[in-house]
Amino acid sequence: MDTSRGGAGVPVGPSGNPAGPGPEQMYDLAYQQYRASRYGTARLGFREFLRLFPTNERAPDALYFIGESLAGENADSAAAVYQQVVKTYPTSPRAPAALYKLGFLAEQRGNKAGARTYYARVIADYPRAPEANLARDKLQRLGR
Repeated sequence: MDTSRGGAGVPVGPSGNPAGPGPEQMYDLAYQQYRASRYGTARLGFREFLRLFPTNERAPDALYFIGESLAGENADSAAAVYQQVVKTYPTSPRAPAALYKLGFLAEQRGNKAGARTYYARVIADYPRAPEANLARDKLQRLGR
């Protein structure tokens, strides 16, 4: 990386502008915002992270936390993001968590049939995931 035009040893990117944070730093900054309940700012950070580093190992986490940040504000948007987690990153540990959250959101809306479907998918598709045990409990409470 060229440092000649950044002044004071500041690294510059190909455009001659100072280089931005790396993937870990960017993810960590967004996650700090999430933990501080600054959900709008966290979503911006996670979306930018996904734009710049779509194949990074933390990409499923970033997308999942976008969904989490929306869950209390807009259940429909959160559900769409959780669906995207499952579709885009089916082998990620976040996929069973996202499916479980879809069941939870359906249950909150009074859609017991939809909730049962999601919980059953968690158990069928991810039998060893911690969420599978939670889903079994939910199915028992809902009555199969």
